[in-house]
Amino acid sequence: MTLAGHLKSWSGAALRHIPAGSSLDVLDFRYAGRGADNRWNEPGALTLYLAGDEGVLIAEWGRHFATSRTAQLQQMTVERNAFSIELSIDYVLDLRSEDVCNALPIDNAPYCFADINVARATAHFVRSTTAAQALLVPSMGFLDDLERWCLVAFLEKLPPDPRSFISAVTPRGPLRWG
Repeated sequence: MTLAGHLKSWSGAALRHIPAGSSLDVLDFRYAGRGADNRWNEPGALTLYLAGDEGVLIAEWGRHFATSRTAQLQQMTVERNAFSIELSIDYVLDLRSEDVCNALPIDNAPYCFADINVARATAHFVRSTTAAQALLVPSMGFLDDLERWCLVAFLEKLPPDPRSFISAVTPRGPLRWG
């Protein structure tokens, strides 16, 4: 089966966090995917990362936590506001699926995705050669449990107004370290 045959629609709730006290709305994605150390996109490719549950949200937040930051950046890192986002996406490829990984072909999934170059190359290939608007990927914090996931959305392939694919946003509370 080709990759196109593995594309499925996806609807559900996922979690996002933003800096506490941010003047930006949680649906303002202008900075999404801009980090140089993102696993599933190259810097500059607008990519929205959402977590499947609270544990994944905390684990993925922890991956990016660094103590050697300026005072202003450290404050933005250690205090976050979490939101639940209800969304629907028409074309999603699930990289937790053995059949999907065999169709790519990818060896040693999901562990191969710990190599950022493999993850980025896979996402770039899917992003540029298929109609996929997002990937469901295993959380790096829970590679032993493929039910724990992240949604990686390719924002250039989704409508510019996020309210066309996001039906509800619910505040879930603060995250704070220290």
